Amino acid sequence: MASKEPIENPNTPNINFIGFQKQLREIIKDIKQSNKKTGINKIFGGKKQVNPHVDGRILGNDVPNNKEVSKLIKQLDSNPTDPLVRLRLVNAVMADRKVHHLQTHLNMMLQASIPIYLSDITTTFLQLVMYTYRAYLERLANIHKHNMMAIRSEVLKNVNMSGIDLEDEDTEDSHVKDTESMKTEIQIAEALIDNCETIIQRVKTKMTSTLSHEEIEELTSKEKVSSSFFSGKSEKANPNKQNMIINKAVQAIEMLKQIPLLHGAGLDLAKQLGRIDNKLTYPLVMEGRIQMQALKYQFLRIESGDRSARGNMAPVYNLAVVAYRKALKLTSKTTPKKSDLPVLTEFGNLTHYGFIHRDLMRFTEDGVMNLVKLGKDSVDAAVTVDESFVPLQKRLESSLAQLNKVEGEQT
Repeated sequence: MASKEPIENPNTPNINFIGFQKQLREIIKDIKQSNKKTGINKIFGGKKQVNPHVDGRILGNDVPNNKEVSKLIKQLDSNPTDPLVRLRLVNAVMADRKVHHLQTHLNMMLQASIPIYLSDITTTFLQLVMYTYRAYLERLANIHKHNMMAIRSEVLKNVNMSGIDLEDEDTEDSHVKDTESMKTEIQIAEALIDNCETIIQRVKTKMTSTLSHEEIEELTSKEKVSSSFFSGKSEKANPNKQNMIINKAVQAIEMLKQIPLLHGAGLDLAKQLGRIDNKLTYPLVMEGRIQMQALKYQFLRIESGDRSARGNMAPVYNLAVVAYRKALKLTSKTTPKKSDLPVLTEFGNLTHYGFIHRDLMRFTEDGVMNLVKLGKDSVDAAVTVDESFVPLQKRLESSLAQLNKVEGEQT
């Protein structure tokens, strides 16, 4: 199986969320670096160019006469990790005018995501991300449709023009020149827009707790935690408090995995949980779940006309396999416990997914056979604890039978 990193299509720059995640991680790195500086360092630290996303002034450039925005930027300059000030900044810019340029929508979306990447995760912050994310995608689709109407050619075939805002006559450069790439960006954007309301409602109803970066720092601090919370050997930290924070982090990751823009934040949070104790399976399970959502996003791109996304299926799938196989090493197949079921059964589902889409995964014949066998072994162990997984066991048995039949015919 391929092990390379996924590569995004350079012809669809407005919809390449892996690139946006990398950009956000760089912003977070700059914010943390800025926060280490003292007041004197900030004043006399030289003229080194600071990332304009750190204090949010990148949005101030779009609304130079807005005094409220200027005030909030000054506050972020003093404390760039303050999530409430950043939320107010995005809201103030959003309310400044009815129509914003695409780049402004992108900057608002990135600014709204910064608290999430800093591990400040609440219903309010997630909803702001979703509103800016949807507004960005809607603006992108609208611009492309205007530009395609100007071309007035066969490219309009199979493009849904119903959502276009005909009152918006402001056509702008989306940095996409060929019409096929425009169509692909429209179709990906509209598929993601269709999911937005469902995600927003899920956040409102299922996000029952808040998480702060202070809690994560406390949880992962070497001074606070010396060993496994689950084994009860923590020396200085309160086990009940640790359990509460871990549960909140897991719930947060369940929300983040639904949004391609926030996959990086979810993976970073899962890795931080993994540092608490290298014998915990849940951080690895969460990592695997995010990679499976990333895989579904790549499949959505294929369905939307991005043929280059076919090459990303194998590398992303491999990342999910690696996460689950690490988790499997921490479980027992001979004497499994109920707490092992997520690892055992989700790995089984993962291998079945790989079998179904084996043409996209670039398996060797031995590779797919061995993987499905591992999946079946895992589900066999799960069934000894919970017989409700027998149907999954049967599906994997059927998959193995098909592979054995093909192998027999070839020999």
